[in-house]
Amino acid sequence: MLSSMTERFSYHERVGHVRSHLGLSQTVMAERVGLSLRAYQNYERGEREIPVILVQALYQAFQIDPVWLLTGEGSMIAAAEARKCLDQPLLDRVVAAVEQFESGLKKPLSVEHKSRLIGLLYEKSQLLTEVVGQQLSTAKMRSLLKLVA
Repeated sequence: MLSSMTERFSYHERVGHVRSHLGLSQTVMAERVGLSLRAYQNYERGEREIPVILVQALYQAFQIDPVWLLTGEGSMIAAAEARKCLDQPLLDRVVAAVEQFESGLKKPLSVEHKSRLIGLLYEKSQLLTEVVGQQLSTAKMRSLLKLVA
């Protein structure tokens, strides 16, 4: 399975693996995800932390599973069922809440920690919507982040 071959690599190396798998040059890949060539190269080489916006761009452009990209777990390509169920506006709110929370910290979160917080908040928000019919407010997201971070 593809994931077992790549889970031992860092997420930076998985970004390069995606590009190779798609048969794209770094220039074309940078254009497709809306980055300068230099910025993209820095992410692929591991010289800079990969921002959430790149994870989102890879998902939107190529259906690259964010969990696989960050952890190596699962499949590189997101399952069709997951793509149909993704609530993009909710994910955008969750990412914004986590990034706002992170901006108040003395030290930035690791990408792995940040992705786990985003996943946790997204999951809890979806569950609340299904069970109670309400969305998790931004203030409640901030309160939860203080508890789990």
